[in-house]
Amino acid sequence: MNTINRLMVGLDLTAMDDSMVAYAAFICRELQIQHVYFIHVEKSLEVPAELVKSLERTGLSIDEGIREMIMSKVGPAFQDLPDTLVEVLVEEGTPLKELLHWAKVKNIDLLLMGRKLRLRGTAVLAQKVLRTSRRSVLFVPENIEPKLRNVVVSVDFSDYSTMALERVLQVAEQKPDIHVTCLHAYQVPTGYRTLGMSYEEFDVRMRSFAEEKYRKLIQRFPQLAERSSLSLVRQEDDADIGELVVVEAKRHRADLLVIGAKGMSAAALFVLGSVTEKILRYDLDIPLLVFKKRDEDMGFLDALLSD
Repeated sequence: MNTINRLMVGLDLTAMDDSMVAYAAFICRELQIQHVYFIHVEKSLEVPAELVKSLERTGLSIDEGIREMIMSKVGPAFQDLPDTLVEVLVEEGTPLKELLHWAKVKNIDLLLMGRKLRLRGTAVLAQKVLRTSRRSVLFVPENIEPKLRNVVVSVDFSDYSTMALERVLQVAEQKPDIHVTCLHAYQVPTGYRTLGMSYEEFDVRMRSFAEEKYRKLIQRFPQLAERSSLSLVRQEDDADIGELVVVEAKRHRADLLVIGAKGMSAAALFVLGSVTEKILRYDLDIPLLVFKKRDEDMGFLDALLSD
């Protein structure tokens, strides 16, 4: 999170934009982000006649008029952030293609995408961006109250989840009002019988393994000893990992849920259905930050053998 300097926010000219602009200003304030780009993509700039008439009265072209509409919301929200450079992009074309193109051109660190529940529209574009982009993505539910006090990081102690946890801990060091919960869901392997151990004994061993890994990691952040904790939850055979993580995040009253994702090809994710997408299926009202390693591409076979 401390490496996030360039933010891109997708807007669609619906009521959702109010939540997106407010949350973007909040994130820029909290993380001292230097550049933020608001982007709206129209498949065609042949907009409804009513909008054309209103723009004609102002003497603005269609793209200029849309840019003015966006700035009328962005300006007030960012008036107390003079050190954050704001730019509005209005483009014509395929939304996914244009978002990915401009994210690359502007060297974006984080994409902010909306998740609608009741408002018109779907989260299809946001999920496509997650599948195909190498950038980290922050999903923002509609009408969310911007807060950052309780952060839950879902980890399996892989390189990817450890990377996400380390970034969050680095930010928490500078923010004394943030509490970080490291959430680890584990399973008791069926092979415990071959070791001559009971289910309960192996359960204790699995918890001990996780506690030791967490202890070694948190030793690097001694200032956070009182503001971070490990939460262990056992995943039964028939439990859905996505639902389990979201339920636990809500139990901890998370203001932000963070996960680290492998960089996979779009085809691999389409076939696979990653843990990330399982969490997205259930997470409807907690902002979800999916960290990715930049410029990483996992092969199709590797993707099938993981998660």
